[in-house]
Amino acid sequence: MLITWGDMKTRSAKRMATVAAFSALIAAAPAAPAFASAHQMSPPDGGGYGRVESGHQAVSACDTSANDRGVFVRYVTSNPNDGRQHTLRDTDGSSGGCGVANVGPYVITSYQVCSIQTGGTNEKCTSEEWISGR
Repeated sequence: MLITWGDMKTRSAKRMATVAAFSALIAAAPAAPAFASAHQMSPPDGGGYGRVESGHQAVSACDTSANDRGVFVRYVTSNPNDGRQHTLRDTDGSSGGCGVANVGPYVITSYQVCSIQTGGTNEKCTSEEWISGR
């Protein structure tokens, strides 16, 4: 079979079109989920924050205001043997530092941030945020 110059140009153009189409398809594909991103929110009345660190294996509760309200975080992990909700408090109030917990090798799948008046009354919480797979 004799291949002409015209045949070679046609084949080359088809290959280039295929490569260009495949490249465009790859570029248009959605990015992988940002599972490693950190998440942070404040209780409804402010005064601190709760944070799930990137990688979702550490959580912190930080009280940043001397307002007679403590800050705490409720969270759930991916541990199949432990389906309960955990509570982490900032036990020293706004005087510095935060409450910190590490749940590795598991990950935190949801959390909410709350504040409560000294003496244990008038709890205010955010909605629970599901972060598993994000």
